[in-house]
Amino acid sequence: MGLQEFGFGEGDEKIGAKSKRYKAKEGNTDRVSLAWWPDKAGAPDLTAATPKFIGCKRLYIEGVGYVMDKGPEYAKLAGQASKTHVGTVMVVWPTDSKGGIDKTRFDANDFDVVTWIMSTDKYRTIESRHMEFHLGSHDLTLKCTDTQFQKIDVGPCKESLLAKILAKSPERAALLLEAIATAIADLPNDLAQDLTIDQIRDKMKGKSGGGGGASPAMFSGSSNSSPDFDNLLDDVLKT
Repeated sequence: MGLQEFGFGEGDEKIGAKSKRYKAKEGNTDRVSLAWWPDKAGAPDLTAATPKFIGCKRLYIEGVGYVMDKGPEYAKLAGQASKTHVGTVMVVWPTDSKGGIDKTRFDANDFDVVTWIMSTDKYRTIESRHMEFHLGSHDLTLKCTDTQFQKIDVGPCKESLLAKILAKSPERAALLLEAIATAIADLPNDLAQDLTIDQIRDKMKGKSGGGGGASPAMFSGSSNSSPDFDNLLDDVLKT
């Protein structure tokens, strides 16, 4: 995001606020709408062939967090090999623990727009659901069976709440679109920090190393995509 103008109490509500990242809770079923799609007249084009994702190889370094893997020195600092992860943005609707819509909270616009970072296996599962139930017109249910390892059973819904709101509720749609735009801007840095080796070492020493948002390569799901996901993503990152 570029520079933004604000003042005390005027446009500074999100200064210092952390973006929301999705974390499923064991025993709960969430209902979600994938919300990052190609733009059409200032709104997500839910008729497009696919929602949008970003992905990169990342490493976790103690005291630093997740960083983009940009070579052997990064893996050496982390003490482990990197893994490819994928990110997107979605709306989490207000529901009970079984995934049923909580009408009181829904009427009060009590929804969350979050970034969702997932494994490549989870991405492939979502892709397979999309091939059968287009996710511009169908929501997903996410049933969590393990909070620690984020084990989630993914199922389709018969309709998309996001599509219904965009079509029939302009005021509520405006709130959603603003939150979606913010989450999309937050997504790269939520996925992985783009840091130099020196910046990582400074952070490991407790110094105030610099660093900006990550710029992972963008890609989309396709029924013709390669089954070897890591190799496919390597090719994308080299372009």
